[in-house]
Amino acid sequence: MVHDPGAVTADELFAGALAGQENEDDAPVPFLVALHRRPTREVFDRAARLLSCAEPVQRRLGVLVLRELGPQDQDGRRPFTTETVRLLRRAMRDEPDPQVLRWTISTFGYHCAHETLDTVLGYAGHEDWPVRFGVAAALPSVADPDRTEERVVDALLRLSGDDDEDVRWYALYALFNETSGVPDERKRAWAAALAADADAERCAELRHIGTTLDEDADQVLRQLLLSAGGADGAGGTGGAAGATG
Repeated sequence: MVHDPGAVTADELFAGALAGQENEDDAPVPFLVALHRRPTREVFDRAARLLSCAEPVQRRLGVLVLRELGPQDQDGRRPFTTETVRLLRRAMRDEPDPQVLRWTISTFGYHCAHETLDTVLGYAGHEDWPVRFGVAAALPSVADPDRTEERVVDALLRLSGDDDEDVRWYALYALFNETSGVPDERKRAWAAALAADADAERCAELRHIGTTLDEDADQVLRQLLLSAGGADGAGGTGGAAGATG
């Protein structure tokens, strides 16, 4: 544990955080949290240097430090957001490790970096599921908060039919809880199409999504989701990718 973060040097915090990355089952998370709470130029520069290391575990740590370095302001930006976005955009061009890419995309979301939307969307069809997961989770935070663009909706609909259940869940949650400026009638159409083309497992996911809607949500939409699959809990025979916007 980091009992007194202020008395621990940056070297010690980085060493502890790196040990946590190498031993994920017993990760000393407090070291990483302590770094997040120290948004100094020294910590930023140390994390930035890790991005060029040969080992993926070191690059991942650099990204994870930058991901939550410092508090968010009213717009969701952090003290080093502009520099972080610039560095990570450059670094990810040649990044081969799916987990490093995943956390890089997540970092854009944690900085509410709307300027990275095109970059994030470019990874929506990546061959590795951790990267697609990063996209599904980050899209609501980098998209326009006032009106969700069609290309974002299209990406979320595709990801809602992903082979990986975690990718599907985040995409479905975003579709029905975090899209802005979308008429209820359209969301109902998504729900009906997804349910009609879903197997039992995916119908169960839709029913679960129905329980996450807030109390002011459209009641017809809620019922469509909660009743996905009918009495036997099974829908169609295909995947959810058949839904259209």
